[in-house]
Amino acid sequence: MQVNVGTPASGAPAMAGPGQRLDASNGENGGFAWSRALLALSAELRSRGLAARIDDAVGAVDAADRASARRTQRAVLRPHRGRLWWWLRWAGEPTAAARHIPLAPATETARAAQRIARLLARG
Repeated sequence: MQVNVGTPASGAPAMAGPGQRLDASNGENGGFAWSRALLALSAELRSRGLAARIDDAVGAVDAADRASARRTQRAVLRPHRGRLWWWLRWAGEPTAAARHIPLAPATETARAAQRIARLLARG
């Protein structure tokens, strides 16, 4: 799977125009491929007792507390500071539009999963 992305402004992960390859097989982005990052975070979340669903279309993993499926958290994969990172969808105030904040580098799936699990545990 190949996805075109660009480096977004802080707080705004976004897809980019054609010609920018993220999931290159030649070792770009530290050799950590897009699809492997999605699978790794999904597996790490499941190992922590959470339900996880991969959304290949946008490069995201949705995590849910098995006890309450209504509590979900989305992590999206985007560039940040020259590396591939997980971004966390953050709703913030009920009246404010959702935004994304950097969560952890894509290679640090345990760290990302731990932070997501803590957020879901808080409710």
